[in-house]
Amino acid sequence: MATHASAHPASTAKMSPTTSQRPHSPVSPTLPSGWIKQFDPASQRHFYVDTAIPRSTWSHPYQDEQYLRENGHPHAKKHQSVRRHSSASQGIASPVIVAHGQQHHHQKQHVRECPPDEQQEPARKKPKLTVHSPEAFQSAPGAPREDLTRDLELLLRRDFSFPGQYCHAATMTSAANPGLSIKGIGIVGLPLSDRDAELVRRLVSSSSSAEQMMSNTWELDAQSIECLNPAWAAYLHEVVLKVIWRKLAPQCAGLQLSLQSLILWEHSANPVAYDCTQRQQSDTEEFASIHVILPSTYTGGAVQLSFAGSPEQYDLSPTSSFSTSFVAWYHDVDCKIKPLESGRRLALSYRIFAAGGPRPMLPIMSDKLQDLRRFLRRWSGLPEHDPDNTPSIIAYPLTHEYRDDDLRADTLKLEDRHKVIHLKALCDEMGFQLGLATLDDHLIGTADETGGKDAQGRPKRMLRVNARRLTINEVCDFDGMPIQSMTKLELEEGDLVKIVPPNESAPDLVVYDAKNSHVIEFHYSRTVIVLFEKRRIVEVLLHTRRTPYALERLYNVDRRTSSPIERKIVKYVLASLYHQTPYNADAQARLAEIALGWHDVQLWNETARSTVPHGSLVSALERIRWFDAWKEFSFASIRETLERIWEIKGAHKALDFYLSMDREFLAAIEPSEDVRYWFNDVLQRTLDGLQHLEREHVPLYINAIRKKGVQFFWDVIMRPIIRVPNAYDFWLEFLRSVYGLRVEMAPNDHETKRFVEIFDEGLDSILSDFNMVVRSGDIPLRGRRLSEIISLCLTTRRLDMCRRVLFMTVPSNQGEEWVAVITNPSYVPPLRRVLHEHGMEVYHKPFCDFFSAVIGCFLYFVLGGYSNATRRICGACGVCSALDDFLASSNLAQAQFVGTQAQAEHLATHLGPAGDVVAYQTYSDPGSTPGNNTVTVVRKLREAATDPAWLKRKNAAGDFLMTIGDMKVVDRIMGRRYNDVLLALEGQARFIHLEDGSRAGSSGGASAARGVAIHHQVQGRWAATSVTDGREPPPR
Repeated sequence: MATHASAHPASTAKMSPTTSQRPHSPVSPTLPSGWIKQFDPASQRHFYVDTAIPRSTWSHPYQDEQYLRENGHPHAKKHQSVRRHSSASQGIASPVIVAHGQQHHHQKQHVRECPPDEQQEPARKKPKLTVHSPEAFQSAPGAPREDLTRDLELLLRRDFSFPGQYCHAATMTSAANPGLSIKGIGIVGLPLSDRDAELVRRLVSSSSSAEQMMSNTWELDAQSIECLNPAWAAYLHEVVLKVIWRKLAPQCAGLQLSLQSLILWEHSANPVAYDCTQRQQSDTEEFASIHVILPSTYTGGAVQLSFAGSPEQYDLSPTSSFSTSFVAWYHDVDCKIKPLESGRRLALSYRIFAAGGPRPMLPIMSDKLQDLRRFLRRWSGLPEHDPDNTPSIIAYPLTHEYRDDDLRADTLKLEDRHKVIHLKALCDEMGFQLGLATLDDHLIGTADETGGKDAQGRPKRMLRVNARRLTINEVCDFDGMPIQSMTKLELEEGDLVKIVPPNESAPDLVVYDAKNSHVIEFHYSRTVIVLFEKRRIVEVLLHTRRTPYALERLYNVDRRTSSPIERKIVKYVLASLYHQTPYNADAQARLAEIALGWHDVQLWNETARSTVPHGSLVSALERIRWFDAWKEFSFASIRETLERIWEIKGAHKALDFYLSMDREFLAAIEPSEDVRYWFNDVLQRTLDGLQHLEREHVPLYINAIRKKGVQFFWDVIMRPIIRVPNAYDFWLEFLRSVYGLRVEMAPNDHETKRFVEIFDEGLDSILSDFNMVVRSGDIPLRGRRLSEIISLCLTTRRLDMCRRVLFMTVPSNQGEEWVAVITNPSYVPPLRRVLHEHGMEVYHKPFCDFFSAVIGCFLYFVLGGYSNATRRICGACGVCSALDDFLASSNLAQAQFVGTQAQAEHLATHLGPAGDVVAYQTYSDPGSTPGNNTVTVVRKLREAATDPAWLKRKNAAGDFLMTIGDMKVVDRIMGRRYNDVLLALEGQARFIHLEDGSRAGSSGGASAARGVAIHHQVQGRWAATSVTDGREPPPR
């Protein structure tokens, strides 16, 4: 339904072919030029749009009063019209008059400059506004806020553009002296003297009216006046008329002046304003008046001008003594000159007319202003019927943009200034506030990766908008002064007059997200008119500043009585408590105080329910004055809220509150036992809901035993907390504290039994968690907790539990998988430190059995046994395979090969290159059979005392044993097996690890193999014929 019209005259005068040929909006042949007919689906009616203004109406143009008034009857050959067009090219913003017959010429000239397929736009032009159906202006109270903003858009889009001003004033310091001569007086000197002023007054007093005499205003007609200085006429035409032409009628040619009278004002005891309003006469070409104020000393006498509710005032007295000033205004402009406060003022009165063209006329503004007045009146009444859907503030974008430091009415351009001036007068009349501001329209969206790129390769367009923020930093009034409290405002989209989506125009600032290249942000800076009703300033600030402003006003709320505004403030603050971070406890306290003052139990309950989990329950209840609420509203009315607060705070804070509660004080407020039962029931339900226990909660539970006794703790608290899983840290610290408390309290036998039961239950919980840690395979955690539990058992004198705890970490078979555990630095060293801290040694019971198993596992699986087996050197030789068997044997240190000289030489071919692993020698045995008496003795070079690999393993074993203790400590731990430890370290026998971890006596393990094998040739191959222990060297 909507059509788009540009603010530029050329673009508004034509419709595109696509738009004009739509099936549902045909152009009627009887419509005036520039008008189209469209259909409104909402009302099922046709309406008519003047695309040159733009303006819409339900009536046919020939039946529309405004069209007929401005354009006359359609069959008239000529008609006078006040056409509307943009004044974007002008530099001054104020009402403008278009001469008859010049509008058509202006349009033709513009069409020649702009091709039909192009739109000529100013350097910085706002996105085009959208024309809507006039139905919006007829919307009844209760319509959505979008309708109201649409109504204002339609009203302000009507013609406010003029090429001139309805008045103008200026001071000329270098003006010529007119050489003023008056019949009957002669030449009058300037500045005006008292003597000459008295002569003028006497001359004209005889013919003056009573009204003039009362206001001390004297006027002499033109026939009695003459300006003798020829330069005066040239000054008027070359200077004054040029200024007036530029300001009042820039499109008129041949302006002329006609002298009317000389006027003298004097100070009067009866202050009556001088009315110099001139009404437009149809039978004359005069259209404006001008007063040329000659040098004369006076104060006061400001000139007040007003047209269509747009006021202007000029005070020309400061430089009046030695300068010439003038003020000009159109006829039909209301003009009054205020009385002089002192002195005298002398002025020449002229009429202005157009000698070479049609007479300029002021535009007809009454209908537009009346429509705006009705709009403001309707807006003012809507909040009474539908406050939730009525905007409290509306922002309307101006045509041009302005700097923040130069934002005031007199700096606005063209139609912007005229809109603001007329709106300001209506706002003052109707009780509204008009402001000027710069709106930051901030769009956050997805970058269009397929579109154009900038010089750095970044996308320049936004594919879609994901979020939008409309913010105003400061609002200024008509004169550019900041309006109090109107800072840092955030508007909703419904508060802004609708425009085409802003991302269709070039943004003022583009921001790229360094972390996400797909996100792009556009900032559009828009100068807007801000409108709101003065009496609703609080609603405006609550709507635009929201919670910060509500918090500022909260402390001024009257606690004794409430008003709708105060309840709205309270509502904003209350809503903020549920989502604001960090939580505002002071605001909650203030709201609770107000609820008590207003006797509003619902407000108190909602305020109390906003309580957050952090902080103690005691302080939270004190902050909302729950005792006072109990007394004010009754316990039944706040009971559910208290339960909710207990649930929010959790069981531990509820228990803290329960322990701090004064039973006698509660009984004084509510003697019923039901309250006490309720407190106990809520505490029990809260404890049953416990999900976690931490070390920081220990003082609370210790305090419960101190205040309520160990029996109360066992009956009420122990059962819920023992079921809480993963509470290892809590129980570890709690049992230490319980042990100290038990010593402090010196309990009786029954209480002692309860302490023991508490300790046993807690320790079972610890061991249950510890068992899960052992199974989890987390070795560092297992070692740390082992040391902590052993420390607890030693602190509480529970040595009986130490063996159980220690062997929970030992595998049943003490196999190789245990090596990674015992060699971890978090296992053995911390445990040894804990024992030393408690005065225990690793060889004391029950720790010696544990460390014996640790040592045995390490020696068996890590150190192992020494082997002197070396590599094979014979390769594929079938004769000498026995030599390789000897080298691979770990039980033989030496071998003898008895044979012929040739056989010995063959062996030497293998032994010679293997000098790194064996040594050999050959000799003849005289006692052997001749020819078969050559003996080759082969000895392995590898021994435990010199083997680097074995020495490394031996040193590692020594370092590990030192983490447990020196060799004396190891001796005391291992007992009779200490000799086996020594043999294992020397590589003479492998340590035999006992799975039961006992310290049984030495098994007399065999010493290191030092056997000698004697070989002879058997069927062409060497074969071992005998083996000896080899302790004595063989005879040579």
